[in-house]
Amino acid sequence: MSFDLQAFAQSVTKDKRTMEMFRYLLNNSYIRVINYHRTNKEDIPRFEAEIKYYAEHFSPVTVEDMDRFFDTGVWHKERPGLIPAIFEGYRCHYDYMLPILDKYNFTGWFYVPGFFMDVPYEEQLEFAQSHHLRTDIPEEYQKDGRIAMSWEEMEEISRRHVICCHTGSHFQITKTTSDEDMQREIVESKRRIESHIQKPVDVFCWLYGEEYSYYDRAHKFIEEAGYKYVVGNLKMERVRK
Repeated sequence: MSFDLQAFAQSVTKDKRTMEMFRYLLNNSYIRVINYHRTNKEDIPRFEAEIKYYAEHFSPVTVEDMDRFFDTGVWHKERPGLIPAIFEGYRCHYDYMLPILDKYNFTGWFYVPGFFMDVPYEEQLEFAQSHHLRTDIPEEYQKDGRIAMSWEEMEEISRRHVICCHTGSHFQITKTTSDEDMQREIVESKRRIESHIQKPVDVFCWLYGEEYSYYDRAHKFIEEAGYKYVVGNLKMERVRK
């Protein structure tokens, strides 16, 4: 089968998002992201091998690094940046992933639903089932049923890593989402996390990776909450002012 380069180029140029991604790749103006969800005990050797490799070949990224990158358009470290993005606020992140990140002095970005930690242990499985979260409880957690991190564990993580808001209840915001729901999931969730970790939460991540060109109604809540950055499937962008 022959490859039609002209047809490929025409198809690519029709998609503004794809063109923008190619532009960033060609200019080397990007930071890599690796997503993690459940980080179970049996996978520790693989996770350690991965983080060890990242620490040897990439630079960790902080919010301050991101501020400088957006201000200048230039990555200032010798090695390219990489973010391990660790989703959902699971207990296993604290137990198994955190020690590996700390061992290699590599910064993790933890994307957490802001209300998950408030759910009583005995109700966390039901909460997970009804909010599109993984429900396979590792054997070591079945005794007390706790799936989520505790607030104390999250505060400890925040001392060396980045805590980001992934809505309040793992909630998908759409064009028809009410103002009340957006206030809860975008603004109140951020405030809840900040009240426990005692520092700003600068990053908001859509559920299912919506684009930055978020709905105009949602923008006012993003701005009201005071986020610096919004994360979607293809990229992280600075909040419009």
